[in-house]
Amino acid sequence: MALQPSEGDPGTGQSDHLPPTPLIIPEIQLPFAAAPPRSDSEPLRTQALAWAQRYGLIGRRGAHRLSTTALLELGVALCARAPTPRAEILVCWYLWALTLDDRIDDGPWAENGALDRFIIAVQALTESGDADPSGEISRFDDPMLVVLADDLWPRTQCLGGDHWRHRLVQHLIQHLRAQATLVRLREADRSLTLAEYLPLRRDSFGALFFFDLIDAAETLDPYEHPAHTEWWSTLREHAADMIAWTNDIHSIAKDVVCGERFNLVSILANTRGIGWPAALESAHQMVNTAVAQFTVVAARHANQRRTAATDPDRLSQVVRAAADWHRSVSRYHLQTTDASAQDNRQVDLKLTPPTLKSRQFEIDPYPLYERLRTTLPIVYDEPTDVWLVSRHVDVKAVLTQPGVSNNNYSWQIGPLLGHTIVTMDGCEHAQHRALLSPAFRSQALVALEASITSVTTDLLAHMHGRSQVDLIADFTAALPVRVMARALGLPAQTLEEVERLKRWCAVGFAYMGNYRQDPALLTGGLSNRDSFYDFIQPHIDARRAEPSDDLISQLLAARIDGQPLSETFVRSYCAILMTAGSETSHGALANLIVNLLSEPGVKEAVMANPDLMDNALTETLRRNPPLQLVLREARESLQLPSGTIPAGATLACLIGSANRDPDQFIDPDTFNMSRTEQATSHFAFGAGRHFCLGSMLARMEITISARMLLQTFPNMRWAPGFTPTERGFLNRCPEQLEVVL
Repeated sequence: MALQPSEGDPGTGQSDHLPPTPLIIPEIQLPFAAAPPRSDSEPLRTQALAWAQRYGLIGRRGAHRLSTTALLELGVALCARAPTPRAEILVCWYLWALTLDDRIDDGPWAENGALDRFIIAVQALTESGDADPSGEISRFDDPMLVVLADDLWPRTQCLGGDHWRHRLVQHLIQHLRAQATLVRLREADRSLTLAEYLPLRRDSFGALFFFDLIDAAETLDPYEHPAHTEWWSTLREHAADMIAWTNDIHSIAKDVVCGERFNLVSILANTRGIGWPAALESAHQMVNTAVAQFTVVAARHANQRRTAATDPDRLSQVVRAAADWHRSVSRYHLQTTDASAQDNRQVDLKLTPPTLKSRQFEIDPYPLYERLRTTLPIVYDEPTDVWLVSRHVDVKAVLTQPGVSNNNYSWQIGPLLGHTIVTMDGCEHAQHRALLSPAFRSQALVALEASITSVTTDLLAHMHGRSQVDLIADFTAALPVRVMARALGLPAQTLEEVERLKRWCAVGFAYMGNYRQDPALLTGGLSNRDSFYDFIQPHIDARRAEPSDDLISQLLAARIDGQPLSETFVRSYCAILMTAGSETSHGALANLIVNLLSEPGVKEAVMANPDLMDNALTETLRRNPPLQLVLREARESLQLPSGTIPAGATLACLIGSANRDPDQFIDPDTFNMSRTEQATSHFAFGAGRHFCLGSMLARMEITISARMLLQTFPNMRWAPGFTPTERGFLNRCPEQLEVVL
């Protein structure tokens, strides 16, 4: 039975509206010859990857991903007959565009006008060489602008003459503006008619821009003779449409599951009132029509005096290369079963997993978790190259098995801080953990408790006399930063000092959780680390000369195998303790406050019996953990209760899902402070050998501050018209907590 549009928008990605039978992706047979393979394809790939890493477009994980998959194959195929130096520029452009497309598709970066500002900078740079005449975007804030200004555009602009350069820039800006238009339409939740979509799709894919690059790379100018302008432009438009529509057909599974509504197949289903199979066939027919139109236009001008520049085979080979790439590249084949054991054209959307790159994980991941636990408990997420583990029994097995390592942190945090306790395993990890543990146990906690009380008292005092406050800005974000700064011996009294530390911690935490591999975080994290290290170095030097009772002094005095910690270790441990000790504690405290004020009877019960605050926090950590997942790496093939993980795989342990597994917790979505034997089996602090070192400090910090908050402002309630909303995935909590005191 075909899904009719009345049953739900084909682009919603909700499992309730997925077709009950598998879809058959049409076999797109193009009557075009393939271009001959290039002998320098491997050096082209290697050079492009080194270039992208050098400028911060990709990190270690991105480079590995691109070097072990076919994602760069299309970029190499576009080079056609271009000499190697010019082909290198074209492949770099392809990688730049691929990075930008993923950045736009995968997350919030492009929203709220950010992409429009980026386009202004690109246009100014390519037209005048000034990356940002308005000052709205510093040319050094975004690595994609930096590489464009410092390398890519200077190498590109000399490939052709003024007319070619003008056409190239025009098509580049058209490409970017079309993408920005689609972003705005998504934000406004607007639909598109087919007539509106088609020109937007042609421009948003960027084929016309790459046709210009190919012309210059091959040192050919098809527009040299005015008589060729109209028919060659028409030919290029047909070629661009074939490529874009082929992409939509192969993207249908990915787009539907990710909630992407702007796909030719989805729009045909909605606007024509037809089901999925008919919409797929209609899209296929549109491709065939474009092929026929291309062939007719090419034949009509066969008798004209042609040059190498106006040979239709040049365009048809690019179209064929794009079709072959879409048919083979893994990002368009997201089925859970082994592709070699099934028809690669058959797509069952119920067996197509949601990807961590989907914005829905940041907005509301819990329906996705339920679908994963029920249907796909262990499944490969191709776009992020990780295995999603969603059931409680499987997450527990991963976090406690000896065959699982922390080697994933070698790319998550290694480029930033080097080899630290978070990347260690085995005896080395045990030694360093034993070194740090005393700072968060027994007598050390007594001193930390006094600090927590002092900082909380000060923050509450600043709220007195105010009728309404935002507890995120005025309480939850500042508290753990100030407590950890005091423990380390760093200044955090003034608003400026606290804000600076908060900013450093937020960027460092975001770098560690950069699953989307956003270039701004890759480069911003490194500069953020350097400024933090510059800040703490005088304090390290001072404690070396005159030790105190703070953590920096303890780190300097520590010995492993009789040797002191290196300066690199001391600095990195300061960064880890500062960041880990602030971001998730802030999120947990914020989520606890939401439950105290929103769950019926909870606030009153805790005020009547302050000891219940521990129960309220435990249930908050279970139901609303701020950290929704942790990654691990399989040293060997893992046999988990729900399936097998291959050796070498990266695993995403979905804590937020495991903590709401109905097989472990009765009525798991309900906040229930009375849970007893089940209460401590949540994974908000992890499990096994890497159980959170600062868990006791975090619990003490959150419960003390929350008790004091309620005692000081017993009538506290939500501000009129305000409703707290959880957001985020790396650190999931409300962005604001507007309360009346």
